[in-house]
Amino acid sequence: MAVDDNTEVRSEDQDEEGSFRSGEAGEAKVRGRETICEECYEHESRYRCPGCGFRTCGVQCVKSHKERTQCDGKRKRTEFVGINSFDDNWLISDYNLLEEILRQSDSAKRLRAPLGRVDELTPQQKALKNQARARSTTLLFVARGMSKRTENTTFFEKRSKRILWKVEWIFEGTDVRLVDNRVDENSSLDTVLAKHLAHDAHNVSVRHRLRSFRWKPLHDLILLLRREQCPAPEREYFDLSLGDCLKNQLADKTIIEYPTIHVLLPETLDKFAKAKISKAWTPKVAQQPDSQKAVAIEDPQKLEGVPFKEEKFEEDDNLEEGEIMS
Repeated sequence: MAVDDNTEVRSEDQDEEGSFRSGEAGEAKVRGRETICEECYEHESRYRCPGCGFRTCGVQCVKSHKERTQCDGKRKRTEFVGINSFDDNWLISDYNLLEEILRQSDSAKRLRAPLGRVDELTPQQKALKNQARARSTTLLFVARGMSKRTENTTFFEKRSKRILWKVEWIFEGTDVRLVDNRVDENSSLDTVLAKHLAHDAHNVSVRHRLRSFRWKPLHDLILLLRREQCPAPEREYFDLSLGDCLKNQLADKTIIEYPTIHVLLPETLDKFAKAKISKAWTPKVAQQPDSQKAVAIEDPQKLEGVPFKEEKFEEDDNLEEGEIMS
């Protein structure tokens, strides 16, 4: 009986050991299946998609997974999470989400114009607009918060009573855009442009890309200013004069924030073949006729031969002292 009992005990131990080993093998099998890439089923997975938890092994499988399932790869930050699965990571994620929403809301309030009121200009912008109007230039401003308005550095200097313009230069045929932040309105365009085409201007890369403009004589270059507030298909440009000052070139034109001047080579003018190009009108100071010119009188004794009409005033005995006869 003892032998039989011992035999039964060993058999029970063998069953327990066998079941333990089979469970261990099953766990290893599950772990092995989870570590295999679910897209190609060939390599071990190294990445888990934040959006759906899909396991992939590399970049190619990640792209294939997104194209096949239309997954954006972003974790669903507003999905429901059970209380048993909610941990510190989810708490920090929710906190960051609320902070991001608060920042965006605050930024939108500051950029949005107040309801019921027109987008008001600052006193400096109003003075600049009035001074431009006095120079026959219509200056318009874009909505507050737009990049062109934020980047505009044009201002009116009260001490010297002049406008310092921001001017953007676009060199057609290249990807070069150069900006001058304070251009005196009395400066000629060729003087400003010559600084950008000098042999020591900017860095080597910019000078190399502008070599075709630098090799040309300055007076051969063509300057165009786009006409604003015209239909998009009907592009119109003003042909600017290099030797004239900026104030005269912007007269009788509409400028949005600051002027953008296109610099062309004569051989690249074909790009603007469909555009209407008109010569910029330079305002001239109207001269008064000789008959209306004021004569400066320095010494009355020098006025010889100039006839004067002499009037006689009759005295009236009825007038009292201090009264004037009408």
